[in-house]
Amino acid sequence: MDIALLIRNRLKELRLGQRDLARAAHVTESYISQLLTQKKLPPAPNRTDMYDKIGRALKLPQGQLAKLADQQRREQLRKRLGDQPTPLLHDVR
Repeated sequence: MDIALLIRNRLKELRLGQRDLARAAHVTESYISQLLTQKKLPPAPNRTDMYDKIGRALKLPQGQLAKLADQQRREQLRKRLGDQPTPLLHDVR
């Protein structure tokens, strides 16, 4: 599951809007909108202040969003880098 989907689902469950989340996280509504539409990457996992605020507003266990962001960023890097290139010549010095 990605962060945008998790946040959207929790907003629905808690009957909160993007404006409510933006206020709780001390960011703009535009930022939340871009985050949910994946036009903006999630904050870096070391931005614990951001994840703590969003997590508290969404009533999630502490650290869950940061952990998910780290996993998501690693997956994106793997996709960008792809498989390791195979050597053209084997056993050449």
